[in-house]
Amino acid sequence: MSSRDTGFDQVAFSGGGIRCFWHGGFLSEVGSYADLRPDRISGVSGGALSGAAWIGEVEEDLYDLMRQAFQQNDANLKSGRSNFTPHQEMYRAVVSTTLDDRAIERIADGPQFEVILGLPPQWLYPRLVAVFAGIAYQLDQQVRSTPHLALPRAMGMRSLRVDARQAAQQGRLVDLICAAATIPPVFDVPEWEGRDVLDGGMLDKAPLPQPDEGRTLVLLTRRYRNLPVSDQHIYVQPSKEVAADKIDFTDETKVTRTWEQGQRDARSWLGGGCDA
Repeated sequence: MSSRDTGFDQVAFSGGGIRCFWHGGFLSEVGSYADLRPDRISGVSGGALSGAAWIGEVEEDLYDLMRQAFQQNDANLKSGRSNFTPHQEMYRAVVSTTLDDRAIERIADGPQFEVILGLPPQWLYPRLVAVFAGIAYQLDQQVRSTPHLALPRAMGMRSLRVDARQAAQQGRLVDLICAAATIPPVFDVPEWEGRDVLDGGMLDKAPLPQPDEGRTLVLLTRRYRNLPVSDQHIYVQPSKEVAADKIDFTDETKVTRTWEQGQRDARSWLGGGCDA
């Protein structure tokens, strides 16, 4: 079969926690940012870090650092840490080390890059919103099985699109990437510009860039029964459930297997595979 046309105007990185290492493996085969040069990029939750690492040309560094961090961590529950888990401190340490000055400079000078955060209803305690939205999210995933959710929005959650280039220029990119991937109670509820924010993946697993113009590569991290069908939006999902667990920070082999599956799926996709 002939190779895929890899010309895209936009790339959207879905959320999925540690499952997002599938993105890195996939793009290590499909092409770097310098190869593909899309005009607009969007990222949500862990996909915000995927997008930043891709634009910043530090995907391999992120891969190595996360595996090293997991090698040194033997439990997902620990006293003396935020919410009795190591996740928040570990994630920030890896993000701040990976996104060094050169990577941040590339992002600041790069393409339009939107990071999508979730805005809870301001009249309700955000931790309660996270619980209710989490239930609505799981129900939506089980019943509708599509990356674009409906129930969390119906209960009052809204999205906040943040210009990651501007955040990079202002020295706030690490804060933004960390704020994008925060799911209570594992993470504390962060603020962005004075407002409580939650993981934007609770609202939409793969929000598209705005304006939404041209051919778009949408990179997912899990399989869905009902993917939108469009000539403009090309959805690519893993060929099977990836090894990584969304918030298991203890097993570096799952990161490796997820990355390597992304590579295999990319080779299949490039060869004309229908799914990935």
